Amino acid sequence: MLRATLKSVWARKVRLFMSALSIVLGVAFVAGSLIFTSMLSSSFDSLVKGSLADVNVSPEATGISGFENNPGIPAALLTDDDVAAVEAIDGVARVEAVVSNTQVFPLDDDGRVFAFAGAPGIGMNWHDATSADGTAGARIIEGRAPTADDELVLDPSTVARGGYELGDTVDVATPRSGVRPYTLVGTGTYGTGATVGASYLFFTLPEIQEIVQEGRPGSYGLWIQTTPQADPDAVATQVQDVLPDGFVAETGDELAAGIEEQLGVGLGFVNIFLLVFAGIALLVAALLILNTFSILVAQRQRELALFRAIGATRRQVSGAVLLEALFIGLIGATLGLAVGYGLAWGILGAMRAVGIDPGDVTPSITLPAVVASYGIGIVITLIAAWLPARRASQTRPVEALASAAQSGPERLGGLPLVGIAMVEVGVAAMVIAVWLDVPQPLVWLGAGAAAVLVGMVIAAAVVGSPLNWAFGRVFRALFGEVGKLAQLNAARQPRRTAATAATLMIGLALVSTVAILAASTTTSVRNQLTEDQRGDFVVSPVSYQPFDAKLADSARGVEGVAEVYAMYRGAVQVEGRDEPASMFGVSKEGLERGMNLDVVVGSLNEQGGEAPVVLAADYAREHGFTLGEVIDLVGPNGTVPVLVTGLHDEGAAIPAGDVVVTEETFAALTDASMVQQLVVFTDDGADPAQVEAGLQEATKEVPTVVVSDVHEFVESRVAQFDQVFAVLYALLALAVVISVLGIVNTLGLSVMERVREVGLLRAVGMTRRQVRRMVTLEAVLVATLGAVLGVVLGVVFGSALVTLLRDQGIDTLVLPWVQLVVFVVVAAAVGVLAAVAPARRASRLPVLESIATD
Repeated sequence: MLRATLKSVWARKVRLFMSALSIVLGVAFVAGSLIFTSMLSSSFDSLVKGSLADVNVSPEATGISGFENNPGIPAALLTDDDVAAVEAIDGVARVEAVVSNTQVFPLDDDGRVFAFAGAPGIGMNWHDATSADGTAGARIIEGRAPTADDELVLDPSTVARGGYELGDTVDVATPRSGVRPYTLVGTGTYGTGATVGASYLFFTLPEIQEIVQEGRPGSYGLWIQTTPQADPDAVATQVQDVLPDGFVAETGDELAAGIEEQLGVGLGFVNIFLLVFAGIALLVAALLILNTFSILVAQRQRELALFRAIGATRRQVSGAVLLEALFIGLIGATLGLAVGYGLAWGILGAMRAVGIDPGDVTPSITLPAVVASYGIGIVITLIAAWLPARRASQTRPVEALASAAQSGPERLGGLPLVGIAMVEVGVAAMVIAVWLDVPQPLVWLGAGAAAVLVGMVIAAAVVGSPLNWAFGRVFRALFGEVGKLAQLNAARQPRRTAATAATLMIGLALVSTVAILAASTTTSVRNQLTEDQRGDFVVSPVSYQPFDAKLADSARGVEGVAEVYAMYRGAVQVEGRDEPASMFGVSKEGLERGMNLDVVVGSLNEQGGEAPVVLAADYAREHGFTLGEVIDLVGPNGTVPVLVTGLHDEGAAIPAGDVVVTEETFAALTDASMVQQLVVFTDDGADPAQVEAGLQEATKEVPTVVVSDVHEFVESRVAQFDQVFAVLYALLALAVVISVLGIVNTLGLSVMERVREVGLLRAVGMTRRQVRRMVTLEAVLVATLGAVLGVVLGVVFGSALVTLLRDQGIDTLVLPWVQLVVFVVVAAAVGVLAAVAPARRASRLPVLESIATD
């Protein structure tokens, strides 16, 4: 039996390839996800360890620069005396001052900021002290280190993206000193060279002090290299003893552990996110394999009956089918692993092409990827093949030998009833999630949606019968007997038709859900921003980094500008509380006119000579603060007692955070030289175009900001959500691609199965053109059936999801009917394309040979 099975598999190479193809893409996505995230983890690990010293000194309130978004610099700086005290400690080999800022960006030839949205431009002083992992902390790749204040070293990824060459003059946007020109003298980086979209700019120490600290001497951090024999923990303890208050000494291992834990959470989310879509792809692939083996068993019915007739047992027959499934699973898993490896390389190449360089790393096939690929590929295939194998073993030899290997009408049995029951349970769970007050309603919705989706897959043969009948009537009216035959072919094997349609149904259900979520999110955000955003113009940062507050005065000097309100953002410690609170600074008028913050009680008015503060209602409730209470806010500049004069409930286009204070209080607590956003009001009758031109002129020396009217500002924020949903569409496209391949696969194998039938039709007068049309109409029917069911489910899932997210700001349900109809039309077109090869093969079958086929 083993030899016979292997010969049977190898004798049908096309069937073998088509059978394995359905599992390859599903496994490829899983393998690619695991390989890619493993590579990213290795890259980040190298970056973290290469950018930390044996012992690191940093401000206690902000931590290591470069791993946080610090809107300003601390008031206190370490002096030369502090450095000398650290250098005198036993075990310290070298001490380097650390000065950096995350708002230093190179400019392109047109004077625009050269950066990805949200990615920092990290300007720092050059030094080559050894890092915590024993390698050079920073290293020159090409050229040399900066020695003069007008010289610059850039990371290789930024140099490649910008098209710079050594010796070029590079304009750099600084946070306080405008645009400054530098000569590019080298390329350099940390660790393996990972930048992940950020830009690294290395200067001399005096120059970065000028850029960041406006020439003030000193530094806010130290890079300490220990001697080989020294214990970093002991050195860190001694360093801490000589540091001034407000600074902390930590070993590289301590910091790396914390940073890697945070990165691990992020990478874990990415991995889970990708694996969810991989699971969807595998579910679709499993349905295709089930379909494939049902057809294969039908084709081999006579062959298997002959095995039974010459003495093979039922166990041997079912074992033969499962062995074939195992063989196909091995092939599919191996190819899937190879394709996944190639997919990881492709993603890496795409990241590097757009300038997001993960460094000098390469994808490698890891043990988890191998185990997952073969485990999933083989297990999914065996599970999908079990039912056809069982059916093959229970067929009587005489019945099989008399059937001429042609499949007759299917009897559905009771399985669809199980599917209908699952749909009912799933609908009940979704109703509970939407209309009842239950904990974690999204979990209820997800479980219910999954049950409905699986139930529809099982019950699709029954649920889709009315649609199949309706399409058949249309086909008969349009195409006569050819249309009738196409409908009868689909109706004769309802389980197979439903399983094939279900693959497309799953993909389009998810795509339709995302389409509804996208339309509802963008509409809700647009409505909210349009309603909440105040003023006529907004001056905002390109990369979410704060910018020079002096621009507020420059904007006020523009002709036609009536008022400019500055918005500040930072962090503050509330005395007696362990965790820092997010702080927002704005004038009383700016709070009332410049933003739509929902102040539920009180205001930002001074009372009794005390500085006012408006707290977030949730924050006040959590920490037990009440109106009229005086609390102490502690910042780098000192402590300020404030009086709680109001409570707010967010709801603004500009999030205000936990603590809202006046501009004066903000400046008394922390650095107020950097502002997050400016809201500009114009005079009545002022020419908007003239005012905008004036604002552009006033901000031209700070290319890190953009001037936009309210409509442009709103649309730029909405566009960010479009990018996120574009990624979701791209990932879901995999399931649709597998579905299309499934239709091709099923039709191709179905044509192989119906060789005698097609020959008889040709013998009684059907032309080749009519055969092609019959097969094509069958594909269109299957694709349209799946599309209609998928869109209906997508509307249900999307509507329920948006309803649950109304408290998260998605308060407008939008059903993009045009887009949903397009999905159905495109699915029908896909059916036509999927049928091209099978229809062509069917029309070219020799008539006499087909009739003679057993």
